[in-house]
Amino acid sequence: MSRRSRRIQNTITVALAILVFATAVIMALISYNFTREAVRRTSIDYTAELIAQVQTNIDSYITHMENIAEVVELNEQVREYFQLEEALPPEELQAYRSRITSFLNSISRTRNDISLILIVGNNGSVLTQDDQIVLNSAVVLENQHWYRRARQRGGRTAVSSSHVQNVVDGVYRWVITLSREFEHGVLLVDMNFSVINELLSGISFGRKGYIFIVDPDGGIVYHPRQELIYSNLEREYIDLVLENTRGVFSVQDGPNERIYTVSTSSHTGWRTVGVNYAAELVQNRELIQQYYFFWTLLCIVTAILVSVLISRHISRPILKLRSSMRAVEMGDFDISADVTSNNEIGELARDFNIMIARIKELVRRNAEEQEQKRKSELLALQNQITPHFLYNTLDSVIWMAEGKQHDEVVKMVSALARLLRLSISRGDELVSVHDEMEHIRNYLTIQKLRYRDKLDFRIEMDPSITRLLVPKVILQPLVENAIYHGIKNTENGGCVTVRGAVREDSVVLSVADDGVGIDPKRINTILQEPEQKTTAPRTPETPADGTAASRKTTATLVRYSHLPRKRSRVGIRNVNERIHLYFGPSYGLSFRNNNGTGTIVDIRLPVIEPSTNGDHGVEE
Repeated sequence: MSRRSRRIQNTITVALAILVFATAVIMALISYNFTREAVRRTSIDYTAELIAQVQTNIDSYITHMENIAEVVELNEQVREYFQLEEALPPEELQAYRSRITSFLNSISRTRNDISLILIVGNNGSVLTQDDQIVLNSAVVLENQHWYRRARQRGGRTAVSSSHVQNVVDGVYRWVITLSREFEHGVLLVDMNFSVINELLSGISFGRKGYIFIVDPDGGIVYHPRQELIYSNLEREYIDLVLENTRGVFSVQDGPNERIYTVSTSSHTGWRTVGVNYAAELVQNRELIQQYYFFWTLLCIVTAILVSVLISRHISRPILKLRSSMRAVEMGDFDISADVTSNNEIGELARDFNIMIARIKELVRRNAEEQEQKRKSELLALQNQITPHFLYNTLDSVIWMAEGKQHDEVVKMVSALARLLRLSISRGDELVSVHDEMEHIRNYLTIQKLRYRDKLDFRIEMDPSITRLLVPKVILQPLVENAIYHGIKNTENGGCVTVRGAVREDSVVLSVADDGVGIDPKRINTILQEPEQKTTAPRTPETPADGTAASRKTTATLVRYSHLPRKRSRVGIRNVNERIHLYFGPSYGLSFRNNNGTGTIVDIRLPVIEPSTNGDHGVEE
């Protein structure tokens, strides 16, 4: 009955939590969509009203500037000057120019937003508001865009987009040019761009929204990020703006959605555009609804917490046992279930503790057995590598001793002693690259003495890796394979090159020969070839007379009676298996052709730094 009550209570708790949560989520989604659309529409309406007001202000300003231009155009002095220009003597003409300049200057001084007033007569004469102004000799006024547009519009005002005015020598200002053709020429009024900038720079929509203006040709009149757009560091959708004279459209710009509100001036043709970011509209909606969501979620959380607390109090022993089981699942066998209940759960916990103790003992025994097995396998693999080489080397020593080659005997025996020092060292499985290189140098020295001019060798090692650690005696089988399979079968002998370096966070040791090479079809299958059983070589009996010649003949026969071809392949597989045992299948051997004249074997190993508490080198 008690167990059934706990199950029913848990079911009720879960069902209640799901019901309350689902209701809250549905309400939140409905409220979110409704509020988002409401805030979106409100923001768009606000933006439309604001840009309409901005456009009205700009149109009023442009109209005022047109009135100033009209005052200049209708001035009696200006009209008389151009009508009588060719008939008046120079003195009177200069007097007219002075009076016109004074008139234009008085207008310019009363308006800080006017940077230049320029009148270009039909006969090429030019009047400005200041006699000190020097025109840029490199600029042809008739070719300027404002001049051409004024001529094209035939008496109607032409307003340019923002640009740098260069008609005055040495002066380059950002301006908006108002130009108009009249009876005797073309009138230009340059308005400082700072006026538009001050009018619009303080207007924004949220943290990222902004307002900009483009002319009917798509030229930017004002944009808060104008320099970034001109330098192609930011993109603006001018083509879409030109397709919409008024209204709203949206553009998905990467993760952001931009909402464009467009209004077009009937006076200038300029499009005033307000840009909102949809993400900021959602944030505003969330700000409005935060109290509603807060109290709703608080009620839900409170109801769920009360249900969970009651359920936990009832099911606490099960939770403790479950926690202990999860710890064991993660590999922690030093834990026990701390449950003291006097019911079935308590009995289950005690049985669980007994089971964990037995599993822990079995794991310990298995680990010991596996470690012993690993050591045995490594020892067996290592012991398979060297016997036939030692036999042949001692046989060569006998041959050289009988031939009275004492210096060669001393050199070979010394190299053999240093070679065996690593194999019978204090038991370290890892040695430094330096020690492994010394080992292979001694091995190659012995082989060089045996094969003489038929064998040469080089060792090229990056000094920075000599301190790193590698499994010992991994190069000797590869070098032996290079000699027996590559160089021994060539007529003129060859060279074995041993290299070492760090590549792509791994230590790569390579053995290259310039011998007969390997069939490309077998390169990727060498390590997968089944091991061939070999019979022990038959050693010819030594004649009874025991002469030196007989012993030399016997030694020579014994020297070539082994089967190094099969043995060396066994050694290569053993090296690969040892590396896999140490470091896993990501490391090991790989074969490739040496430019068609031999074979390269690469050994890929992890980068292992030497420890500070011991030396992995060979004992002296």
